[in-house]
Amino acid sequence: MTFFPDGCGPGDVVVVSHVSAANVPNLWRLDVRTGELKQLTSGKDEEASSCTPDGKWVIYAGPGADGESHISKVSIEGGTPVELARGNVISPVVSPDGTRFAYGRFEGHGAGIKSKLVVQKLEDSGPLQEIDVPATYTWKKLGWTPDGRALTYIHNTTGNTQNLYMQPLAGGPPVQITHFNAEPRSLVAYAWSRDGKKIAITRALYSDSDVVMFSGYK
Repeated sequence: MTFFPDGCGPGDVVVVSHVSAANVPNLWRLDVRTGELKQLTSGKDEEASSCTPDGKWVIYAGPGADGESHISKVSIEGGTPVELARGNVISPVVSPDGTRFAYGRFEGHGAGIKSKLVVQKLEDSGPLQEIDVPATYTWKKLGWTPDGRALTYIHNTTGNTQNLYMQPLAGGPPVQITHFNAEPRSLVAYAWSRDGKKIAITRALYSDSDVVMFSGYK
């Protein structure tokens, strides 16, 4: 099974998460012209990825042997991964200029848990910026605006309706971009146009299931 494709660089290369015969998802490089696959990672559970614009590095998160989540980068040619961050971290995504990456981090436990967005340089250790965000925001699609001046994320608003928000890195409150208030309530995916003037959004029913009753059988 193959999922979470991510176009990598200006060529015909895609990074995908591929489940091996041992039922473990790892990252693989796929040449869409030839169909050639090359395994890039070999951890316990590596799924979504984010590539630098030049296509040379793949950034990803996965569990380490110490039980913590690790964010690492690996060359598109393979090799030994380089650790960038660790802890309760998730969903790294590279900035449009390829110099920084952002990710989510949880702190604390239970009712006191806090959520943060963290911005960090690819070549230096330690965060550049940390921003508090609502505990009800979802990690499934953290992103950057095309100009690199803000982060975007999906937040559960009233009635379990999901909307897209933008957090300027210069400071200030988050800006609500979409204002959906009815089904389909789930915001599955979004993508910016390169000029930052348009957004493509995929939505789905929040609760799309049926209850079926069977009777008269033995």
